[in-house]
Amino acid sequence: KDGRILPADIVVMAAGISPNVALARSAGAAINRGIVVDARMQTDIPGLYAIGECAEHQGRCVGLVEPAYEQASILAANLAGESADYAGSIPSTNLKVTGVNVFSAGDFMGAPGTEQIVFRDRGLGIYKKLVIAKDRLVGAVLFGDSTDGLWYLDLLRSGAPVERFRTELAFGRALAERKNHLD
Repeated sequence: KDGRILPADIVVMAAGISPNVALARSAGAAINRGIVVDARMQTDIPGLYAIGECAEHQGRCVGLVEPAYEQASILAANLAGESADYAGSIPSTNLKVTGVNVFSAGDFMGAPGTEQIVFRDRGLGIYKKLVIAKDRLVGAVLFGDSTDGLWYLDLLRSGAPVERFRTELAFGRALAERKNHLD
C-alpha cells in the first residue's frame, strides 16, 4: 500500500530450466524439451546417455541437484554391468530467498482429484500449502517457515497415510507426533 513489499505479499514463481540439447541433437538423438532417455538413462542411440537437467525422463526435465545424483547413480550401476532403473524423483527445493525460507516438493500445484490444505499467517509471513491425494501427501510448498520441509519430503517419499494426523498436518511434525502419542 505504501510501496513496501512485505513477506506475506510476495509471490514466488519459477520459469524453469532450458536444457542444452545441441550436442545430442547434432548426434541425432530424440529431443523433446530435453534429451529423451529411458529408465537406464540411455537415449535412443546405443551408448549415448544423458543425466541431469538436460535429460528428459517420462516427459519431465528436473533442474535440481538431487535428481541428477540419483540419475548418476543409476547410470553408473548400468555402466558397471548391473541392472538399475530410474523411477523418477520427487523434486524438492529448500532455499532462502532474500532472507525468507522457501521449500517446495512434489505436486504442489495440485492435479485434478487432489485436495489442498492452506495455512496463512500474514502477520508472521508464513504460508503453507499441502496437497493430498488418496490419503497421501503428494505436494508441499512452505514460505517463511520451512522447518518441517524435510518431514513433509519424507511423507512424500514414503507414501505414508496422513489420515490419523490430517488435522495437525499444516502445524508440523511436533504437533502431529504429539497428538498421535496421546491417542
